[in-house]
This record gives sequence, structure tokens and C-alpha cells, in this order.
Amino acid sequence: MLLTREIDQTVGLDERAAVANNNKADLFISLHANASVRASAVGAEVFYLSLDDYGDQAQRVAQGESEEVPVFGGGSRDIEVILWEMAQARHIEQSASFAQLVETSLRARVPMSPRAIQQAPFRVLVGANMPAVLVEMGFISNPEQEKQLGSDAFQSSVVQGLVDGIVRFRDSRAGATQAAAPAGTGARN
Repeated sequence: MLLTREIDQTVGLDERAAVANNNKADLFISLHANASVRASAVGAEVFYLSLDDYGDQAQRVAQGESEEVPVFGGGSRDIEVILWEMAQARHIEQSASFAQLVETSLRARVPMSPRAIQQAPFRVLVGANMPAVLVEMGFISNPEQEKQLGSDAFQSSVVQGLVDGIVRFRDSRAGATQAAAPAGTGARN
């Protein structure tokens, strides 16, 4: 596990994803405390990136399409050119699966918002070159939930929900990899 910060300091949104990318992270989780003008708003929410604001180019990247570029000496070569704003596009399906597993795991442990899983164009998720989610752990604008967010018991429940979601995601990916392997190449007991 790698944290982008351990003290109360500002770390830019793109810098957070860059830390994950530069350290070849397997997953990216951005943790937040939510707020609302309605003091009654309550519950955790899990988000993954919406590609709606990124148009056709995001869909091409998500489908793994490459571009043909000229090569010195003649000819051409297909390469994947991915803009920073498109890094998450190729992981959007995995991010959706990861978000669902995290939401399910959190739901078993902490109060969830009526809109517990959503897509949004959050900048912090855009540049992550791995499955990525943003988790709003609760609403600090709700006095009761603000107390919960500060308690060790609630924080432990959130952490356990995240760990459970991560393990379920890892196990689902391992199962998918084994199912996709040709006969005779799977793991042996």
C-alpha cells in the first residue's frame, strides 16, 4: 500500500494519479469525506470515472485501438498513444467491477447513500492507469455522521470494507485469468 500523503497537506489531483502510475500500482483508491447543503445527507458512496465528457477518443482508447505512426527508414508501426486524460479509459470496465465490489463490501459494514454507486468525471480518476475508484466515506455536513467519521470503530469498518473489496476484486481477476488460459496452462495443486 502506498499513500500519497500521511499528514494534512495538499497534493494535486493529477499528482495523486502520477504517484500511483510511477509506482506501478495495481489499484487506485481516492478516499474523501463528503459534504452537502442538506444536513440530512448521509452514507458512503463509491464512484468510478464517467467517460461521457471525453467523447469518441475515450471509446477508442477503452477498446484498445492503436494508431499507425511512421518509422525512421520507412514503413509504419502501430503504437498506443494515450493522453493523460485518457489513461483511465482502458480500465473503465475493471473500475466498474471494482466499484461494485467495494460498494458491496462497504454496504455490509457502514451506512450507504441511496446513490451508493455512481459514475462521475472526477479529475483525480482520469489519469490513473489502473482500475480506480473514489470513495466518499460519509458526510461531514451531517453532525451524526461527522462523529462517526472521527471514530476508530467507523474508520476500521471502512478499512475492512475496502480490504474486502480489494480481495474480492483480486480473486475475481485471478478467476478470469485462469478461465481465459488455454487448457493445460492453469495452476496445479
